[in-house]
Amino acid sequence: MRLHRVTTSLLTAAAVTISGVGLFQAGSAAPPGQVAPTSSEPRVDVPTPAEFFGFAMGDEGKLAAFAPIKDYLQQVAEASPEIEYEVVGETTEGEDFPILRISSAENLARLDEILDINARLSDPAKMTAEAEQAGMERDDYARQLAATSKPVYYVEAGIHSTEVSSTQALMDVVYRMATEDSDVTRRWLDNMVVLMVPSQNPDGHNRVINYFNETAGTGYARVFPDLYQKYVGHDNNRDWFMMTQVESKIRVALEQKYRPVAQHYMHQAGTDSPRIWSPPWDEPMSPVLDPLTVASANSIGQEANSDLVAAGKKGAKTDDAYGIMWNADVMGYSTFQGTSTWLTEIASARDLAYTVTSDKILEPATATLRSPLPYDSKTWTFKQMVQYGEVAAYSGMDTVASDPMEWLYNNLYRSNANSETYDAGPAAYVVSAQQRDPYAVMDMLSIFDRGNAEILKADRAFTVAGTRYPKGSWILRTDQPLGRWVDQLLRVDAYPDSARKCATCPLILPYSETTDNLGLLMGVDVDAVDEAIDVATTVVEEVGPVATPAPPNPGASGAYVLSPTSYGLGKVITALEHLGVPMFRAEGRTPVVGRTLPPGALMVAATPAARKALTTISAETGLPVYAALKLPKTRAIELAATTKVGLVRGANNMPGGWMMWMLEQWGVDYEVVEADDYADLAQFDTVVLAPGVSTRTLTEGLDPSRYPEEFHWARGVPDAPARLRAFVEGGGNLVALGSASMTAKDALALPVENVASTDRSVLNVPGALLKQSFRTAVPAAWGMPASWPVWFNNDPAFRLTGPGEVAASYPAGDDLLASGYALGSGTLAGAANVATFDVGEGQATIAGGHITFRTWPRAAWTVVTNAIYNGAGTPVSAAELATRLGEAG
Repeated sequence: MRLHRVTTSLLTAAAVTISGVGLFQAGSAAPPGQVAPTSSEPRVDVPTPAEFFGFAMGDEGKLAAFAPIKDYLQQVAEASPEIEYEVVGETTEGEDFPILRISSAENLARLDEILDINARLSDPAKMTAEAEQAGMERDDYARQLAATSKPVYYVEAGIHSTEVSSTQALMDVVYRMATEDSDVTRRWLDNMVVLMVPSQNPDGHNRVINYFNETAGTGYARVFPDLYQKYVGHDNNRDWFMMTQVESKIRVALEQKYRPVAQHYMHQAGTDSPRIWSPPWDEPMSPVLDPLTVASANSIGQEANSDLVAAGKKGAKTDDAYGIMWNADVMGYSTFQGTSTWLTEIASARDLAYTVTSDKILEPATATLRSPLPYDSKTWTFKQMVQYGEVAAYSGMDTVASDPMEWLYNNLYRSNANSETYDAGPAAYVVSAQQRDPYAVMDMLSIFDRGNAEILKADRAFTVAGTRYPKGSWILRTDQPLGRWVDQLLRVDAYPDSARKCATCPLILPYSETTDNLGLLMGVDVDAVDEAIDVATTVVEEVGPVATPAPPNPGASGAYVLSPTSYGLGKVITALEHLGVPMFRAEGRTPVVGRTLPPGALMVAATPAARKALTTISAETGLPVYAALKLPKTRAIELAATTKVGLVRGANNMPGGWMMWMLEQWGVDYEVVEADDYADLAQFDTVVLAPGVSTRTLTEGLDPSRYPEEFHWARGVPDAPARLRAFVEGGGNLVALGSASMTAKDALALPVENVASTDRSVLNVPGALLKQSFRTAVPAAWGMPASWPVWFNNDPAFRLTGPGEVAASYPAGDDLLASGYALGSGTLAGAANVATFDVGEGQATIAGGHITFRTWPRAAWTVVTNAIYNGAGTPVSAAELATRLGEAG
């Protein structure tokens, strides 16, 4: 961890003027009503961005790379006692993750005290105890305490790495705050602490900007053609409740430590979008949100719009867009701590940093109440993007710095105190200790633990609302400071019909998906409880695997057995595979000591090596290992000694990136299929087509004439579909997910037709959970419950027109919605979702639904594990099973 101190004050080279804020062009007189700098000399001697980088921020076709940006920020920090530079973590690819703290030297010297006070303000229980000790009313005590502290204001750039202007703009912002001596910058420095993240995705900054600079003067396309975050690309801004990526965890840790009252996320939109957009947010609003944080976010965005207009920045617009306040995947975690989240969306340039020229006036071209100063030009420059971003950044900072105590009192104290009387959801959620998948329970509770929600564990069995729960069941109350977040992630979502501009106006659909119900996504039974729970509890200090007894010895004639009902079973399979332990999947039910396991149980020969490995794996996953004292008389599938997986993901295909991450987390032996690999697909046992892979992805891919050789792996292979068919017919195993199921249908001539309507007035399910029936005796559905919701996002659904084995289908009914929003879901009734087909000597399994969407619907990962490993295995008879297990033992 590296640390530099820095001071703040600055003269910007950009011509920006905001009435009442005091932004001005360096060297010019202040406009009427504004405060001129008290000194014409910079307060610290550091180079301007133009002097350091060799070009001004916003110059046509010029972008500062991340390495010199780090050097510049460290140089400024070393020169100024009002700026601190710190590397707070390491990114996915090993790059520094730096932040800046910008405030007066006095504030920075007492930063620990400031953060302690702000944490206490956010804790209603501590405020109650401290107020009682002081002999004061709690509200009065909180106001008095807030007056002794400073709010933290968070500004972040560059999460989407092709949105390049914001990081560049922050170089000017930092320089101004380090050098300018004015009442305005003094107000910012004295009244708050600015926490600045110059790039939320440093790896992507390297990928995108380095590629842009390296291809200058060549005939290559200038925009980086692949994922700019190693695994998730643009979806790195959709990871705010699962928190899977390193960078997501770093941001949430920053939010927990610094508790900002407001967060400004600097983004870009399409070239045809408004020149800059800011809140108020569009509908819908989640019922769990605290109204204070939402109202303040709307206010700060509206103030930014006003300041942009005052600065003469034409084309600023608010409202009618970005309805992100429904789901936690976009609105983020900090909203539930009391942070007012707002963003700016600036219209993009051509090829990242070149002027856009249109044949018409660019949007918004008409004066409206939402865009009172319309745009009036057919061109839009990179320089304008940077300048607009700077104005918005200054506006947000000034809004908070102008009333710091009220921001602290309302956003930290009041919004968290409101949790004590929160009544928009149940009193609590109960997670029974008796679950079909203990690994899923650990996985889900770990998310709440990472988010600092209080988790209670029952010290004894108890009854509530007529249901008996065993000792060790978990309780998550909603009257805790993060209770709204708990409710957001466990409630069954019912999309509001009120999300309209008027009673007869069309329904406004959310900007992102329509549900984030963790219990349903992860396969955990969760009960909402309205009654008070009368049971002694212990606060869970750390979530870990459920303790399981050591596996019993099954004897020479038996086997070790694991239930197929956990999506954690995939980790067991890969771990044993890496150790060279033979494995079998039972086709029938398997009796073990104390119970009978459903079809698909994993059987392992009773060897000392297997026992040692299973003991370790069980301790890590919480999955119990059972003993079958006698081998079942059932057919089985012998899993391959090693299952080599080839992943067809395509360039810049986010679902393929998510698949890479998930495969790696589960220890799967995989490689990305490259163009040259189609000549020898037999090197793989299973080929997986990720969602989003189309026939065009296979046959056309990236044009090698437009990209350097390092990207030629993703070039098209004209006969790729025929080669996939030959692979399967020759005995290979193919798995195709989501939209790629149609690619497999065409390549393999599978006997299915898509019956899901593409008419959105007939069927529209934009990211929701739909009811699903599983045929649990079919290998692709082994371990699944007979009924459990699956993810659907206007995906294919099938009718079989020839031989095939359906593993999962949509049940009968007019309304199949389990959580979220769905129009016309009943039109899917009876349609197949997962099916397996024999193709020559091989096998293909397709899933029409996007059952791996962002790794959210993890309950369905069981289907993926089944398809990958079962399809690459070898069927054996009951006699052969006994022989093989005996030989292995």
